Amino acid sequence: MESLRNFLKGWMGKALLVLFLLPLAITGFESIVRSGDDPNAVAKVAELNIDNATLQNMINNRRETLLEQVNGDASLLNSDKLREQMLHNLIDRYLIINQANQLGFTVSDATITQMLMAEKTFQDASGKFSNELFASYLTSRGMTKEQLFDSVRQDLLVTAFSRGIINTGIFAQGSIDKLMSMQSESRPVQVLRLDWHSFAPQVQVTPQEIASYYQKNQATLKSSEMVDLTYLELNKNALPVAAPTAQELQQQYQTYLKNSNNQTEYELAMILMNGGQAQATLTSLKSKLDANQADFAALAKQYSQDEGSKNDGGNIGPITQSMFPNDYDTIMTQIKTLKVGQVTSPIKTNYGYHLFKLVKINGQTPPTIESLSPVLTEQVMAQKREAAYQDLIGKINNDAVAGATITELANRYKLTAKSIKNYPKTNNSSALNQPAIVAAAFDPLALQEGSVSVGIDVSDKVVWLQSTNHRTSKLMTQAEAEPVIKAKLIEEKAKSLAVAEANAIAAKVKQANSIAAAGAPFQDLGIVTRQDSKLSDDERGVAFSQPAVNNQLAVMTRPTISGASVIVGGVITNDNAQITPQVKQQTAQIVRENIGQSQFEDYLAYLKSITEVTIKPQTAAP
Repeated sequence: MESLRNFLKGWMGKALLVLFLLPLAITGFESIVRSGDDPNAVAKVAELNIDNATLQNMINNRRETLLEQVNGDASLLNSDKLREQMLHNLIDRYLIINQANQLGFTVSDATITQMLMAEKTFQDASGKFSNELFASYLTSRGMTKEQLFDSVRQDLLVTAFSRGIINTGIFAQGSIDKLMSMQSESRPVQVLRLDWHSFAPQVQVTPQEIASYYQKNQATLKSSEMVDLTYLELNKNALPVAAPTAQELQQQYQTYLKNSNNQTEYELAMILMNGGQAQATLTSLKSKLDANQADFAALAKQYSQDEGSKNDGGNIGPITQSMFPNDYDTIMTQIKTLKVGQVTSPIKTNYGYHLFKLVKINGQTPPTIESLSPVLTEQVMAQKREAAYQDLIGKINNDAVAGATITELANRYKLTAKSIKNYPKTNNSSALNQPAIVAAAFDPLALQEGSVSVGIDVSDKVVWLQSTNHRTSKLMTQAEAEPVIKAKLIEEKAKSLAVAEANAIAAKVKQANSIAAAGAPFQDLGIVTRQDSKLSDDERGVAFSQPAVNNQLAVMTRPTISGASVIVGGVITNDNAQITPQVKQQTAQIVRENIGQSQFEDYLAYLKSITEVTIKPQTAAP
């Protein structure tokens, strides 16, 4: 059953509707289509303009989704490709709108009103439509009701028109049943994988073969666009920071206490006095209380000048920072030394002199600062390191913008300047092959000015680049292409040897009906299914292609990206019992939607062929 689940997941991924079907009106930005000449348009579909604001909002929306998928690492996103993809998605959307308009399709105001009435964005706590929420929504987006209706109408047109085509996908139920049955198959498999690299030493490549390959393929043998790259790396985790002071640890400890779910509360009673004799009087009262010669509540009623608590035994409840904003720490220093029922010495605050009595301690006693010292130290160090990191990034960025070179920055901030010769724009396998870094290294303006980039975030470090010696892609001479051609021919010949060896081993296994006869290290994969990750994509294509009948093993060979594989399979079994009617129905819907979407993509291609689409030069893909 797990195999079937994986199969369905794959098809579900294929069945996801393209991005231009997403409703734009309620999900965050205006998508009103305007016709005529628009100087702010980035593209035009027939007479409909795609404005830059709509494109940028769509890019931002998609960017947020992608960042979640890559754990926030923006260096893995190619901004140029993202913009290109979103622009073409919008073009597809506008093609549908244009065609719907030409065919006279529309959506009535009554239908839109009904939809908006059911939209939770505009419902109050009781679930009823709120004119106030609706008006607030329009105001926050600077839209009129008519503009929102136009935008929603376009969303509904695109969805309805597209769905009308996608839902026409037809696939016979018998074929679906057969497809599902195949995905429920399993068999025992053993595999022998032959790596072409192990055959490479046997290969010889002659000068004549290199020359012949060059003559046939010289139009495609181009050097990659390259630069010589110098760069700096600032690693946050490597930044030295000073050990925390006692004051910093105390501040972090107080933050811990404030945020702790089981923070201790201290309920207090007090006697407040002002005047020249206040401190002496309170000192005398404390002596009586310590000697059990007086009652605190009675003394509070007689002596306290706090009208709010004197008649309640002096009780002020749990003490908080807001009660004594300037004196809280001083008070708590004494309070924490007391046992319940004990009294502090006179304490001077902004209000006068106090005697405090500890009435009650609520909550669990928090851990001491000493016991938390390792954790608090790590937290303070991390905060100081982050502050130093951000400060240094800002300084280096400012200097880079001001025209400093990588060498000057390295000397100024005691960093190591590194370099990569022949840094390629394509097929980049260097340590700095992230799309954002490649884009910055080949930025046309930076290449022209020879400037240093601003910092680029890459995981826990920031990178600054400076490109020199820019070389455009060009056709290679035979001498330049020789290493590439030789490597290519060696790989081709070595793979052919691997396939020949695989066929020879397969013949031995078939003849003896046993892998032992091959004398080769087969790997036992156990019971596998058609979607099993233990098989490579190439191996999955043949692993179930032959049945094992009459007690004979099924033996198959397959060229692979790494060389060749010999796959030996046992009897195929099928567990159709777990394919419920609900799963059948779900699978049928997914398969038919995929077929429908393929038809829809064909229809879009047709619309592009008959509709004038203009992309402004500044938005064209590089």
